[in-house]
Amino acid sequence: MNRGPVVAIAKGRIQEELLPLWSQAGFPWPLTDGSRQLWFEPGRDRPGAIIVRGPDVPVLVAQGVADLGVVGRDLLIEYPEWDILEVGELPVARCRVVLAGRTPQPPDGPFRVASKYRRITRNFLRQKQWLAEIVPLSGSLELAPLVGLAPYIVDIVETGRTLREHHLVEIETILFSSAEVIANPAHWRAKEAVVEVADRLLKVGKEELRA
Repeated sequence: MNRGPVVAIAKGRIQEELLPLWSQAGFPWPLTDGSRQLWFEPGRDRPGAIIVRGPDVPVLVAQGVADLGVVGRDLLIEYPEWDILEVGELPVARCRVVLAGRTPQPPDGPFRVASKYRRITRNFLRQKQWLAEIVPLSGSLELAPLVGLAPYIVDIVETGRTLREHHLVEIETILFSSAEVIANPAHWRAKEAVVEVADRLLKVGKEELRA
């Protein structure tokens, strides 16, 4: 590499869990503890980074602002409209999207379900042939059954602890998710450095799985 590619990284858990792999791949991480900086220019022989909300990662990659991205598979399924190349899976940010409610029993008859995953929820309901109204919420989904907004939720869980703390139980797992490396298709074909960065990250990810 001469001047490194730019990688869009989903802030939060993916960013935190990606750091060890980033370091093991031989890339210096430009962030300092407590830094709120979101943009780091690429340097000689090192990639740059853009730290953004998860749904914005495929947007930046598709538009060519970033060459690569690291984002949850759940968001790629929820927002499939962007022209990106899915390169490979990393062993970080593992979680599940689940249907949950106050009891372990599946819904009976028409019902309401709160979720930020409207596309995933709609496809799941269609597959189950369940009649339901989707209530769009962007956060604090666990409150929906408690305050009477919707008896069920579709949400992302890691250990299920938050559900248990709000007296909710998992009814069914809809899909499994982890971090995915994605690429701009044109940049992937034209820039060797883009492939090199992705390969190095995926290689250390595989080594982490074998450890």
